[in-house]
Amino acid sequence: MVDFASLPIPVIPYTPICRPGLGIAMTTVRALYAEAPAELLARPHRLGFHQILLVTEGSGAYSVDSTRFPCGPGTLLWTRPNQVVQAFRDPGLDGDLIMFTESFPLQMGPRMGLLDDVLRPSHWVLTEHELPPFRRVLSLLQEEFERPDRGLGEELLKHLLAVVLLHVDQVCRHRHTDGEDGAPSGEAGELFMRFRRELDRSYGSTRLVEDYAEALNCSPRALARACRAFTGSSTKDLIDARVALEARRLLVHTDLPISAIARQLGFSEVTNFGKFFTRRVTMSPGVFRREAKARNQP
Repeated sequence: MVDFASLPIPVIPYTPICRPGLGIAMTTVRALYAEAPAELLARPHRLGFHQILLVTEGSGAYSVDSTRFPCGPGTLLWTRPNQVVQAFRDPGLDGDLIMFTESFPLQMGPRMGLLDDVLRPSHWVLTEHELPPFRRVLSLLQEEFERPDRGLGEELLKHLLAVVLLHVDQVCRHRHTDGEDGAPSGEAGELFMRFRRELDRSYGSTRLVEDYAEALNCSPRALARACRAFTGSSTKDLIDARVALEARRLLVHTDLPISAIARQLGFSEVTNFGKFFTRRVTMSPGVFRREAKARNQP
């Protein structure tokens, strides 16, 4: 099986210029492009850290795992470590950037323990009601980041980042209202986190809900409740979404034959894989590969 993390796609490490040794850094898109090679950012690459972007002016586009999102003022993007990203920036585009390591955020319970979940949304357009409070908390984080550390600077930054992340989570939950109100916790929260870890291990070998429930020593119904509470989606939909994500990655970023990708993802017949992919992505694997590679040319 191809290990996606081993694909020959350059990884940009976390190397902050200001305040080295701190697990968080803040800058702007314009400042980033003044330091980083534009041709690197325009090609598919991965980040070794989290990055949150709030576009403040101009327009452009950003591709995350082969899904291209338009960007304009009020666009919010969250890129997680090892997602394949590509920037299509017009000269006038600018925005505020937060970059932080996987270990920097505060531990805030099961929901925020899934910061690195690649199945969580990456793109939002903030409404006129959501944008002002988000910009206020972002400004507080920026102000503290620029202030000289008097002994508690890192703790203050961790708590202010937590407020930013909770705002993002709130936006995400308002967009997906099928789940229960509030964040699940306790046994349900722990079960969902175990399921997501098991899904990342086993999506290539089984897509049966019953197999995951057995591996987690719970009933399919209990697993369904936990998945619905966290995401508003069924267990089966989350399993299929993870398989489809890996299929899209392999189609765009490898030259593997479609039949080999089908086998790697647990399909005994390539025709069954084709039907599955078409149902999830609304086009055949071959058409998706051709269009995605053409679209992601800088």
